[in-house]
Amino acid sequence: MAFNRLKVLMIVFLSLSLCHLEIPETAAQGTIYGIKGGLTAGSQRWSTYNRRPLIKYHLAASIESHSVDNLNSLFMQLGYHQKGSALRRGSFVSPITGNVIPGRTDEFRFHNISLLLGAKQKLEVFNDSRLYYLIGIRGDYNIKADFDRQTYENLKDQINKFTFGITAGGGLEFPLSSHTGMFIELTVAPDFSNQIYIPPHRSFWDPNRLNPEQKVINLAVELSVGMRFLHEVIYVQ
Repeated sequence: MAFNRLKVLMIVFLSLSLCHLEIPETAAQGTIYGIKGGLTAGSQRWSTYNRRPLIKYHLAASIESHSVDNLNSLFMQLGYHQKGSALRRGSFVSPITGNVIPGRTDEFRFHNISLLLGAKQKLEVFNDSRLYYLIGIRGDYNIKADFDRQTYENLKDQINKFTFGITAGGGLEFPLSSHTGMFIELTVAPDFSNQIYIPPHRSFWDPNRLNPEQKVINLAVELSVGMRFLHEVIYVQ
C-alpha cells in the first residue's frame, strides 16, 4: 500500500513539473549526464543504545533535463550508498584486574541501491555558475548488511529489503567548458520506512526482562563532488 501511494505521488509530481516546461520556437534542449561521489554520515535511532554516526561513502550517476536558460530541471539518479550507525566505546580500566581495556567501534552497515526522482531550481550567481536546491522522492533496495557485533547477526532476518523516503539539499555548479562542468552538493536523506523492525523480545542478558520494540530508520547526510557532461541539441521550428 505504501509503495502504491509512492507511485501515485511520483506520477503527480512529474506531471505537474512537465506542465511548466515551455519549448521556444528556436531553442537549445539537451541532456546532462552526471557522476558524483563523496562522504556519507549515516545515523539511526535504536531504543536500547546511544548510536553514533557512521562515516562511509557513496557513488551515484544521474541524468538531467537541460533547457536554454538552465534555471530548472528534472532528474533521475541511481546510486550506491552505505548507511547505518556505530557503537563506540572508549578505553577503560577494569576494576577487577586493573588492566586497561582498549576501546572499540562496532559498525552496522547497510549497503543500499537508491533510485531518486526529483527536480532542481537554479539561480545564476557569477560566470555562468549556478546555486541550486533540489528535492526528490527516493526508493532504496538493501543488497547486503554487515554487523560487527556477532550478537546482532540474528537481526538480519528482520531487515526490510525495500525502504523509501525523500532527499533534499542544494549545491553549486560551475562550468569548465561549454559542455562540461563540476558541482559540489550537500543533501539530507531521511527515510519514512524502517530499515529494521524488531518486535518486543526477551533480553539476551536477562530473559526475565522484555525489551521494547525497535523501529530503526535511516538518516543520511551526504557531501558530494561531481562532474557534469552536457549533450546539447539545437533545433529551429
